[in-house]
Amino acid sequence: MPIEIRHNTAELHAETLGFAGGERHVQLDVEAFKALAPAPQLTVRARLTTSDEILDLMLTLDAITRLVPKARFDLELPYLPYARQDRVCAPGQAFSLELFANLLKALPNLGEIITWDCHSPVGIELTGARNISPEILIRRDDELTTLIQAKTSVLVCPDKGAIERTRKIAEALGETEIAFASKVRNPITGRIERTEIDDTPLAGRTAVIVDDICDGGFTFLELARALREAGADRVVLYVTHGIFSRGLDAFDGLIDKFFTTDSFARTDDARVKTISYRHAF
Repeated sequence: MPIEIRHNTAELHAETLGFAGGERHVQLDVEAFKALAPAPQLTVRARLTTSDEILDLMLTLDAITRLVPKARFDLELPYLPYARQDRVCAPGQAFSLELFANLLKALPNLGEIITWDCHSPVGIELTGARNISPEILIRRDDELTTLIQAKTSVLVCPDKGAIERTRKIAEALGETEIAFASKVRNPITGRIERTEIDDTPLAGRTAVIVDDICDGGFTFLELARALREAGADRVVLYVTHGIFSRGLDAFDGLIDKFFTTDSFARTDDARVKTISYRHAF
């Protein structure tokens, strides 16, 4: 379910639906909520991947506070919506992340906001959320942790923007060796022409790429190709948020295995290992 509500160990239910005109609607289990203490502490976990789900969350929290006015809740958002649009890039654009953060802060009786591996520190600054770092998420999976720590493995930093993040992961997992990649762009069009890898020895080794999001995956396709050309025997990709909007078939022959969390729902695929994480649950 996109929205989960808990009080201690008990799960509470909210039914959401859409009308033909596009409006959203929520109905709580009234008896269950009325049976709570007068000022209960609730935990709400919302996996938000569509605008309808964002509105469903707002409606659900409004319905809760109308039914139980003194209820307080912590909010866990595994994927922080709009974190990739963390500034106004050109005149005439909205500041989507700031608008979403303001919507969250306007919610009544809101306690702590928790998110996982937020794409931009601006998202943490604007929402005041507590960010679960990628090394904590990676450690939830023994196979991935062991793989990264192996002497025959090398951690791959995909671009300059991920240097600090990758170094923190390496330090947390035991000073794992890092290979740094860089994108070479066409100075006129700005398009990525190729990806280059530093002189870290890769022949016969397992290259483990770590990043926060994979959407269409073009960056990782080019990076995996460069790693193969540099001699990597095996290529593995860890991303906290595996959107994989174009599917995985394009990675055939380039990436051997994928690790990601359950921040996005997905159908079963033998190539993907999903790391289940619940901070507040």
